[in-house]
Amino acid sequence: MVQREERIKQRDRWTCKRCGKKFEDLVLCKFDPTADTDDCYIAFCKDCVEWASNNVEEAKQLSIKLLQRNKVVLVGDCHGNFDKLDSVLTAEEPFDFFISVGDVGCLKDVTPQNISLIEKWKNGYFVRGNHDNVDFFTPLEIVQSINGLQIASLNGILKSRTFLKEQLNNISFREVIYLSHLKDIDILVTHQPPTGLFEDAGEPVLEEVLNYLVPKIYISGHVHRYKLKFHLQTFVISLPMISKGHVVAYFQGRDLRNIEIVLKKGKKFIRV
Repeated sequence: MVQREERIKQRDRWTCKRCGKKFEDLVLCKFDPTADTDDCYIAFCKDCVEWASNNVEEAKQLSIKLLQRNKVVLVGDCHGNFDKLDSVLTAEEPFDFFISVGDVGCLKDVTPQNISLIEKWKNGYFVRGNHDNVDFFTPLEIVQSINGLQIASLNGILKSRTFLKEQLNNISFREVIYLSHLKDIDILVTHQPPTGLFEDAGEPVLEEVLNYLVPKIYISGHVHRYKLKFHLQTFVISLPMISKGHVVAYFQGRDLRNIEIVLKKGKKFIRV
């Protein structure tokens, strides 16, 4: 129980889920008597535990709201490695949906085995990378709501920092302008990373989009390297190739303080 208490308090960022008091006098309250998992517990300070005992129905509604969190699996470039993708998604079940940052596969990867795997994972979304010439999962729209989360994306790449739309995998100027006017975005997805993460990679236009939108999480791939940076009010994540690791994000509501990010690299876990 000591390990569980430590784990749940860390998950809740050592913060009372009602008043926001940090670190001191946190108590675990269980609101689902029918199950016994970490999700059944919420961290309250001692003052709010007393409030909960005097306001049972309000406390119950608060607990239901807090426990209704989205689990989103975020995966990097696959380049046809569907076996690894399958093993990652199987290990993460149950989850609400997953997002790929592109370069999933191309025409040569269209095999009966891979098509059956795609049918198995129907709750998958992706943006097209520079190596995608077929849709293995559902292409993300420029903005859409999935499980109550607002997700914005740019399908394709910028070539030599110019805007072209002659091919499916190119980003247009019109799309960037439209995207820059959006508000209240939870997740932004592009294949290429913005500048500011790596010295030798990144697109300045995408950094400008990031600065305009200020989403809660911005994920990208393309360079096959993991990097996490907190910029303005955004967790900016460059995902490694699927064989090197993946990220799981937990959203409890739409408050930035309630987002938990877990990098899973083999047996190594990094929580943010």
